[in-house]
Amino acid sequence: MKTKNFILILLVSSLLLAPLSLAGANDLPPMGSKPLSVILKSVEEQKLGVIREAEFDHGLWEVEVCNAGACQELYIDPMSGKEKGRRKSDIGEMPPANAMPISRIVQSIEARRLGVIEEIELDHGFWEIELRKEGREIKLVVDPNTGKTRP
Repeated sequence: MKTKNFILILLVSSLLLAPLSLAGANDLPPMGSKPLSVILKSVEEQKLGVIREAEFDHGLWEVEVCNAGACQELYIDPMSGKEKGRRKSDIGEMPPANAMPISRIVQSIEARRLGVIEEIELDHGFWEIELRKEGREIKLVVDPNTGKTRP
């Protein structure tokens, strides 16, 4: 009877803790990945449109690019920088016409070594950049025209 209870407790504990271990398992690019600025520069050079978002999810960079009212999400391998696929996506907020290239903004943040970038998205006219350093989440708000961080 005690063995059955122990097994049941162990099984329930494992089921409850599994989502926590999965949540952190794949949310950062692996060591040795290409810098995000390099990946974004490569996308910019393809002239597919304006980058409006980048997020590391399920082991790939998901980079959303919009052009002439249509958007697509590119799935990019963080190690090789090669595109693994793409799909159509909904249009959302776009950076202003005179915005700095996002690759340049990201490169300046990478140079400051504030943490590993997990996500970039445009919100209310500013880039919101989420980083992780030593288990802590850091959020930056960056002006797309100047590249300067807002307090």
